[in-house]
Amino acid sequence: MSETQKPVTPVKPTGLELIYLYACPFCGREVPVISPTSPAVAKCDACRKGFPIVPVDERTVRYIKLMLHGGSAGIDPDFL
Repeated sequence: MSETQKPVTPVKPTGLELIYLYACPFCGREVPVISPTSPAVAKCDACRKGFPIVPVDERTVRYIKLMLHGGSAGIDPDFL
C-alpha cells in the first residue's frame, strides 16, 4: 500500500449465516457446517471421512436471522 492511499473504511456485514458444529464420529474433530436444512453428508477436514448429519430446523434459522436483522443487530448496540 502506498503512502498516498487512504485507509479503507470498515465494512458492515451484509448478511448473517449460522454455523453448526458436528463432531466427526471417526476422529472427534468439530466440523463446521452452514445451516444444513436438509439431510446431507459432511466431510471431516482432518480425517477426510464423510458422515451423515442431522439437519436443523429451517424455521428456527430464519427466525434467528430475522431477530438479528441479517447481522445488523450484532453490530449496533442500540438496535431495536
